[in-house]
Amino acid sequence: MTNIQQSRENPKRLLGNTTSYFAKTVNQKVTRSDKEIAKLKYAYKKAKIERKKKIGKKICRISYCGTRTISKHAKEVQIIKGEKGSIYYQGMQRCGSVWFCPDCMYKIMKVRAEELYTQLQIYKAEGKKVLFVTYTLQHHQGDKLESLHSSLLSAFTFANSHRTFIEAKKKHPIEFLRALEVVYGVNGWHPHLHSLFVGDGKVLELVNLFVSLYRKYLLKNGFTVNEHTVMIDAWNGSLNDMTEYLFKGLIEKELTGGNLKSNKGKTFFDLIDEGNEIAVDEYIKVMKGKRQYHSSKNFFTIRIQSDAEILKDDKVQEILYTIPKDVYADIHNKGIALHLLNEYEYGGEKRVIKLLELYDCDTSFIT
Repeated sequence: MTNIQQSRENPKRLLGNTTSYFAKTVNQKVTRSDKEIAKLKYAYKKAKIERKKKIGKKICRISYCGTRTISKHAKEVQIIKGEKGSIYYQGMQRCGSVWFCPDCMYKIMKVRAEELYTQLQIYKAEGKKVLFVTYTLQHHQGDKLESLHSSLLSAFTFANSHRTFIEAKKKHPIEFLRALEVVYGVNGWHPHLHSLFVGDGKVLELVNLFVSLYRKYLLKNGFTVNEHTVMIDAWNGSLNDMTEYLFKGLIEKELTGGNLKSNKGKTFFDLIDEGNEIAVDEYIKVMKGKRQYHSSKNFFTIRIQSDAEILKDDKVQEILYTIPKDVYADIHNKGIALHLLNEYEYGGEKRVIKLLELYDCDTSFIT
């Protein structure tokens, strides 16, 4: 009998990135027409742009992401269609934030999910054992996020750097991947960690040792420990389940799943939408500059892209429009630069002209 209660063999908890869009697995398939999905995506992107504006008022670089030119001397701005089908302005700054920017977060985490999927294929072929592990700690309404975050990471670090665990790993090497999630619920802030441990037949034994050290740290520092403090699930072999564990609710799944929200708590984006200024400000203060996604040195045997590589513009397939600098400046200042792209993608040229006319912008670069 291990000191950790094994939970479901086929985990469907959608866990991972704190700034991901929460989606909930449904048993039945939700079938929608291409037209319905297009409408949902258009509406989603429109709402996301407005959300980004709100975030930009608190974090300036978010408002510039994808709309401010890298070169200050650019005489024109081009709207590009990339080889992968995306529509964007060429040569724009990217903020690169996985915590605060819905655009950069999505691009980065989508690639991270693909990298993990590829690596898990290798582990599966090698017959490695993999365990899902979720770490939480006691929290109450009014507890400060900074204190909870620090205690959570300190407990994990204590276990990972403990001499007993290090010695055990020498006999049976074990690698891990860890993601941090932060949500806000009825009991206040709820930061928690989700991880994958990979090793040989002794992996459960080592994970139990790791968990005992984690629990020991919490007890020593005055936290209550119970059967929910750490949960371990065995991998059922599904690559999709494993990537869902760390990268829940990417945009396609949320749209086709009917926008069902998690009951675990509110994300940073939910708090922005609600206008919860106090919680938003605390989240920004604590999470700025923090690492969201971390792996042990040898977890990946494949090459991992840097954030900068991921955010690099797609290869150009077609130049759709060339906008004079002064005209683009007017579009940008009126806050419709991203809306213009969305209108073009889902409505074509007529919708773009209609938007520009509505805001009294020059349309000569189109006609």
